[in-house]
Amino acid sequence: MHSEENPNALSNPDATPAALDAVASRRSPQPRSWPAEKLMGALVRALTEKVLGKTWDALRSGIADSVVPGSGGIAMLGDSITHFGRWDLLFPDARTRNFGISGERSGHLLMRLDPLVRLKPDKVFILIGTNDLASGLKPDDIASNVDSLLGQLRNALPDAALHLQGVMPRARRYADRIRVLNAAYRDLASRHSAAFIDLFPVFDDGSGELDSRCTLDRLHLNGAGYARWRDALAAYV
Repeated sequence: MHSEENPNALSNPDATPAALDAVASRRSPQPRSWPAEKLMGALVRALTEKVLGKTWDALRSGIADSVVPGSGGIAMLGDSITHFGRWDLLFPDARTRNFGISGERSGHLLMRLDPLVRLKPDKVFILIGTNDLASGLKPDDIASNVDSLLGQLRNALPDAALHLQGVMPRARRYADRIRVLNAAYRDLASRHSAAFIDLFPVFDDGSGELDSRCTLDRLHLNGAGYARWRDALAAYV
């Protein structure tokens, strides 16, 4: 989903989370103060819930109704960056299961763990948090959700290998918060006997921004980006 920045996105019923965030970024002076960013984040969250509510319901029910209990495999859990990955092509010899849903935040994942647990995957790879940051949530609040997520997965799937991935870079203004969040993720992974895979340096262009060779919109990955991600995960898959 590499959408161009659209000035009418806030009133467009078909606007994507990426488009909404792009408009929010452009309409506010840079850098934004925390109160202003928090207010804009609340607006983005509300609009995203309104625009994508029915789509999310359909995607979630599609996953829930499709799971074959106990069939195992490798579950890829996350937002649009995971959702758009052609995991069957990236890892043709692995039994990957795509549990990514575009636009979701960490709190959404907590609402839909049951199908994943019923699958009883051998491995779980989690990438979440970039939409949380874009919607104004603080790293501590995001980490609290991910702490609960890992705790529930560890209790329900004691034999599964859990992999928590660090949030990738995006536009440079997010870099400091992403680093804070990833530091918290590293500690959470250790606490819940999960592997931590730090993707930030894999995609950092040296300035804290997502490498332009891997993206068209400073958020989502292109083919080269997915190939780089595949290489970073290969030793764990």
